[in-house]
Amino acid sequence: GMNGVILEESAARMRFDFDGMSHTLANALKFELRNDAEIKIVGYQIRHPLIGKPVFVVETKKGASCRKAVDSAVKRLLSVFEGIGKKAKEFK
Repeated sequence: GMNGVILEESAARMRFDFDGMSHTLANALKFELRNDAEIKIVGYQIRHPLIGKPVFVVETKKGASCRKAVDSAVKRLLSVFEGIGKKAKEFK
């Protein structure tokens, strides 16, 4: 499983990591966050390639809640993966 840990948070900025998140998932989340018009900056770094723990930095535009933007991006991503899972079952 994956556990998200908030390292730093203010109304418009968050720094968080996900234990056990692959590069592929990190890229997918970054893409999903970039689709949000309220988000000004999004990026991540993987400091230790072997441990592979992406550390995200997300900033929203003035007046937008960073926590809400991140939560909704994660939910959208999860529903995409659930949809893929259902489609994969249809092939069996």
